[in-house]
Amino acid sequence: MAFFTVYTVIINANGVMETQLDSDSSSRIDTIKNTMMEISNGDTSVVNGYDYISNFDSQTPKDFFKSGGSKFDIFIEPPTEKTDWWSVSVFGTRNAIDMLYIASHKYDSRTYTSVTDSSNHTDRMFYGDEDNFTTETGFLIQLVNQSRSNSRNGFAHKITKMPHSQEMMDKVYVGIANTLDIAMYEATQILNSRIINGVFSISKGGFSLDD
Repeated sequence: MAFFTVYTVIINANGVMETQLDSDSSSRIDTIKNTMMEISNGDTSVVNGYDYISNFDSQTPKDFFKSGGSKFDIFIEPPTEKTDWWSVSVFGTRNAIDMLYIASHKYDSRTYTSVTDSSNHTDRMFYGDEDNFTTETGFLIQLVNQSRSNSRNGFAHKITKMPHSQEMMDKVYVGIANTLDIAMYEATQILNSRIINGVFSISKGGFSLDD
């Protein structure tokens, strides 16, 4: 049985509009967002970048990549005067991105629909409205690709300059967390099914982990 944790951590300021951000929090957010960009561009390693960001937020779980297990950490940063764009980033341990890979490659899974079969070429954070809201989670394919390429850690990042409210971005965060939570569940079910099928095959004189 696989165990997983989805860390529900959002780093943001106490407000939505730029005028509500004081100079200290705005400077902190700018630093974090620039670090995210550097990680995304490959100028900073995932682990070093995560450790650097941890210095700016007491809620961030320490030793995230050293503690093992399947874990994700979600960051959402609001616009400021210097960096006038929303930033969404997801860190994942190696076990976590491998689980996401498994779930996203089963064609009838919810993870396949929300990640593999969704657009990853848009800066749109969601589609619909408050009454019919869906988080755009196609960007999480970055984590799937990193698992495929045998990366030690996972990092997915997207930005948008669309004028979203804090309330709508909170919904985006919940949507990302739910997608990852479902992915871990579906991957666990798939792995358990393969183990059962493998045991059955052994009893027939062979061994297989195929579905």
